[in-house]
Amino acid sequence: MARDLIDIADALDRHGADLAAWPEPALAAKAREAALADRSFRARLERQADLEAGLAALRDMTDGEIAGSGAVARVERAVLGATPRWLDARRWALIAAALVVAAALGALADLTILAPAGEPSFEVVVLDPLVFGPTGTGSP
Repeated sequence: MARDLIDIADALDRHGADLAAWPEPALAAKAREAALADRSFRARLERQADLEAGLAALRDMTDGEIAGSGAVARVERAVLGATPRWLDARRWALIAAALVVAAALGALADLTILAPAGEPSFEVVVLDPLVFGPTGTGSP
């Protein structure tokens, strides 16, 4: 029984006073039994519930003060103000240069490393009939 109370007390510290929210229903059932059988555990359960209610009220009050003071907007403006802004043209030029370098490296790797050593390969091109019209009509 003492070991069960230690496990239940540990679970109470971990999961809180709401026994319905405990992840182990069997342990929650034991906690309910212990609360009915042991006055000291019942008092501990009530203290835990009071502590959680007090912390929730304090959290709500703090959240309200933060929202009312505009602190979030001030921090957001400060962070965005400290973030360096590049000119849009320069940023897009760097992105384009990176794509060109990546394409060149890919083509170089394809020609040197991945190229077959035997017969030349034949390239197959498939044209979209929705763009060029159905085959055999002679008109686009």
